[in-house]
Amino acid sequence: MDQAVAQSLLSIEAALDDEMNKIDALGEEDINAIRKNRMQQMKLEAEKRQVNQSNGHGCLTQITDQQEFFAAAKKSDKMIVIFTRNSNDHAKMLLEHCKKLASSHMEARFIYIEAENAPFLTDRFNIFMLPTIVCIENNKVKTQHNGLNDLDGSGKYTTGMLEYLLGAADGMLDDWPIYEQELQDAEEEELFDDDD
Repeated sequence: MDQAVAQSLLSIEAALDDEMNKIDALGEEDINAIRKNRMQQMKLEAEKRQVNQSNGHGCLTQITDQQEFFAAAKKSDKMIVIFTRNSNDHAKMLLEHCKKLASSHMEARFIYIEAENAPFLTDRFNIFMLPTIVCIENNKVKTQHNGLNDLDGSGKYTTGMLEYLLGAADGMLDDWPIYEQELQDAEEEELFDDDD
């Protein structure tokens, strides 16, 4: 067993050495090509971000009728749609979390709609519980969360937990920095409590 582990470590070390040799062998032309490719990639990302921003990404937007919904769907590859009712306290809290997420996740458009104002959509998406989160990618429903049980049915969830659900579970967000920061803060707090 020890020999197998040692052999595995040697092969990993050899692969790392090989990669380091490739990096050391890079010439000026190779470095310039890498730099040029990265600059082009950054330029494309900036253009996409600008287009998304002009299409309403970056904020939580209320949609008042079904026509607005379809117009928004034509302009965005990823949409996170909250079906709600104004009198629903859980929905109000969900919308507050979504406001925070929308400002830091330009890759998806966050919208909400009062369910009573969209009878066709509520039928089409089979909305039977409020709030409902519908994740739409390329004009197709990717996932749907009826109610908040996927987060925490009691309503005791954080913005980071919602971000993780929409990112890691649903694939609608590219990353989840708020969730990672909340985990780090919790670990630091636990360490601090252990020291006391």
